Amino acid sequence: MHSVNNVPVRSTPWPSWPIYGESEKQAVLRVIESNQLFAADEVRKFEKKFASYIGVKHVKGLGNATQGLHLALAALGIGVGDEVIVTPYSWISSASCVLMQNAVPIFADIENKTYGLSADAIEEKITDRTKAIILVHMFGYPADIKGVFDIAKKNGLYLIEDASHAFGAEYHDKKIGSFGDISVFSCHQRKAICCGDGGLVLTDNDELDQRIYRLRSFGDKDLSYNYRMTEFAAAIGRVRLENLDSENEIRKENAQLMDEMLDDVSVVKTKKSINGTKGVYYRLLFEYNNEILKLSLDAFIEQLRAEGIPFSKTWEPLHRHPHFNPDNEPARGCPWRWSLYSGAHMKNLNYRDVSLPVAEEYCLNRIFELPVHPPVGAKDIYEAAEAIKKVINKLR
Repeated sequence: MHSVNNVPVRSTPWPSWPIYGESEKQAVLRVIESNQLFAADEVRKFEKKFASYIGVKHVKGLGNATQGLHLALAALGIGVGDEVIVTPYSWISSASCVLMQNAVPIFADIENKTYGLSADAIEEKITDRTKAIILVHMFGYPADIKGVFDIAKKNGLYLIEDASHAFGAEYHDKKIGSFGDISVFSCHQRKAICCGDGGLVLTDNDELDQRIYRLRSFGDKDLSYNYRMTEFAAAIGRVRLENLDSENEIRKENAQLMDEMLDDVSVVKTKKSINGTKGVYYRLLFEYNNEILKLSLDAFIEQLRAEGIPFSKTWEPLHRHPHFNPDNEPARGCPWRWSLYSGAHMKNLNYRDVSLPVAEEYCLNRIFELPVHPPVGAKDIYEAAEAIKKVINKLR
């Protein structure tokens, strides 16, 4: 620590993630010595182990979670002109995967309890072309599944869970990833099970599992893909799964400590998981009340980062992203080239005109984040909380 005006400012780097150890080294060495780097025994063992952990029948390892989302849509037969309801608050893959099938992403608003899709907003977006909903459990906070699940069932829609952030999270004592017709997890470098890159796609449906299996590796009469997981990723994944629950417990303890330290702070509050759920805090989220300080979220975060703590904004709303608002008409893909398809009578979508007030307000003006992964500990959380308090006191 150094100080400015006799007030300590953190000068040491925030603890990084992940930290690999001897177990991961031995797992990689085992693969090298096997002379089998192509998807084989390690992948099958990881798939079986993860299926048991989540409580589903089938898991398939993939190169990444974007591939998983794409395969989920392909396996469900979603294609040209079909509509899929997606969230504006997520990483872009949760919506761009729909374009990969020449289908149409339909953005619905979020609700402010979980930052997941609002059940009421979903219902307003359903048409006779709607085929599926992609429900994202953002930053390890379980979405309010029951309302979305009931709407999907009532309207005969498929439910896809994007659980990329939610390894080990629970909804009423049942693991996230076990509710959808298909669910997808990410094993990217930053995720709780970090294999460098990788993905997992899950289902309890035997027929869908076989369809995913064939689509994954050039095994289907229709267009199929090269989306396999490597033996290296699976070997590391097996080790990381063994540590998952204990590491999630550290995240939870860090989140709880931060909540306690900010208990008397009105400008900033930590985001809590809703009752009946177990969050895993892939990132700890905060809500900023910009009506008290009369300072923008961007300016507030800039002040926090000057204290040496890596607070950051999360994401801009996806319906404003250039992927959905191209300057030039793409060579292929609904909803911009309807004239090439049977849906030529349909009006082209202009996502710039879509209004999603909750997502826009929270993404742009309220939500920010902090990594609380191990080896982040009590001293780090204390310094981060003190930085928040210092900035607020300075700005009042």
